[in-house]
Amino acid sequence: MSVQALAGVIFYVCITGLQNTVGESIAFGKNAKQSTTYRENDASHALNRTFSYTGSVTGPVISPWWEVDLRGYFRISIITLTAGKFYINMRNASVEVMDKDVSLCSDVQSEWCGNVSSTATAREEFTFTCNATFPVRFVRVTRRSTNYTYLAIGHVDVQGIGATKRYRSHYTPTANGKVSIPFLTTSAVTAGACGILCHKSHSCIDFSYSTTASTEANCMLTDKVVPQNSSGHNHWTMYTLASCL
Repeated sequence: MSVQALAGVIFYVCITGLQNTVGESIAFGKNAKQSTTYRENDASHALNRTFSYTGSVTGPVISPWWEVDLRGYFRISIITLTAGKFYINMRNASVEVMDKDVSLCSDVQSEWCGNVSSTATAREEFTFTCNATFPVRFVRVTRRSTNYTYLAIGHVDVQGIGATKRYRSHYTPTANGKVSIPFLTTSAVTAGACGILCHKSHSCIDFSYSTTASTEANCMLTDKVVPQNSSGHNHWTMYTLASCL
């Protein structure tokens, strides 16, 4: 079967968490986005302690939100939000966890974790215990309002361990693409077999497969969210995990 014919391949597998992440934020380096962005205060800044004082800031909208895709499924233990210099705009924000992307999916499971105090001050930390009974992939912070307002977050820390979940997973293929920083280069008979290897390694988030590369190095797995290399790789296809499943 050709790689092109595998564009709609769906894998049914069981993921088992292999790595205990307590002590290290499982959100660091993952994909963050927000409703809008104010100046240079990008959503990703809330995941990097270097920017913990300025953090991420949305533009003024009704009920602004911030979200991180953990690119895998986890049992969340605690989530800690730290207020930055724009602490007023983190007051009363709510924290929740979800199994799917609420902007794409209609059957999302969600669990409310808690609210930030209405008297939050700069550098104050708020720690929430989440009791979701389902494996979590997304963490969302929302400042619900009926008028235009900002949401500012100094830093977000998410603690948890890899979850076991039987689920349907679809990878979106991109022709001529190759992961930039593979943590494992191995062999696979088909792109589907390469995808199963990605699933079995809990840290894997995307993979690339080639029909012409050496049979010992035709499957590459990555755990890094970085720009993917799409030039000069005519016989490679990159597969990215879809969000709504």
